[in-house]
Amino acid sequence: MKWFFRLLLLIALAAGALLIYHQTRAIPIPEMKVPVKLAPEYLQVGKSSGIPWPYLAAWDEVEREYRGVNRDTIRERVEKIRRAAGTDRPGEQKIREAIRKEMPEKEAAQILQLAESYAWAAAPLGESYLFPFAEDSGVSYGDTWGASRTYGGERTHEGTDIMAEKGTPIRSVGNGRVIAKGWNRLGGWRLTILDTDHPQISFYYAHLSRYADGIETGSKVKKGQVIGYVGDSGYGPEGTTGQFAPHLHLGIYVRESTFSPKRETINPYLFLKVWEKK
Repeated sequence: MKWFFRLLLLIALAAGALLIYHQTRAIPIPEMKVPVKLAPEYLQVGKSSGIPWPYLAAWDEVEREYRGVNRDTIRERVEKIRRAAGTDRPGEQKIREAIRKEMPEKEAAQILQLAESYAWAAAPLGESYLFPFAEDSGVSYGDTWGASRTYGGERTHEGTDIMAEKGTPIRSVGNGRVIAKGWNRLGGWRLTILDTDHPQISFYYAHLSRYADGIETGSKVKKGQVIGYVGDSGYGPEGTTGQFAPHLHLGIYVRESTFSPKRETINPYLFLKVWEKK
């Protein structure tokens, strides 16, 4: 029987090694180019067909740059994958083989890399995350990603500003743990929450007027929990307010790997539109 337990140990060690490899290998963080109007279509078709949406979006991005894409063409893409895979419910290995079969080698490699990157960096897009405000909060926002800033030197905007009345409750978009709390010269009173389900991703909430009770560094938070309140803090030394209209600045940061110190910021606007629609 010793050989049996040794075999189990080897299998467990191999599985652990694969997990560590997946968490530590570098994943490129792409610019999210999926059009806002198409995101719900990819999510819905992907869910109903069983073919993960990153493969569908990546194929359209590489081959067509989303020109002429709609729900019908996305469904046609699903059928093409199914025919090439030889089954109506292909697993990811079959999907990858179908893409290599249908596309030239260079384009297939681009599609597969982009799909892997989207699955890593944009995982919350297709999952059960929440818009950071209740439905009746009367907020407004646009795509302010990359806009120039008036304070803090030459820099561009790394998030989405959601305009709301001062004191409006802010909800955590997902389950997580507070890893940073306190004053930031640019962000004012801010929180950074590491996502529980995808620890390569963290959410940054800035310009708060105050924190919710019980929110401290190290606190665990649940999806939908009130974590703070809209304010106009920041752009100066601790306590500075009134330099701009009250709003929440939401940022999304993704690490190249779970244990990497380097992180990239991605545009939250697409995520917010999807979560708001849900």
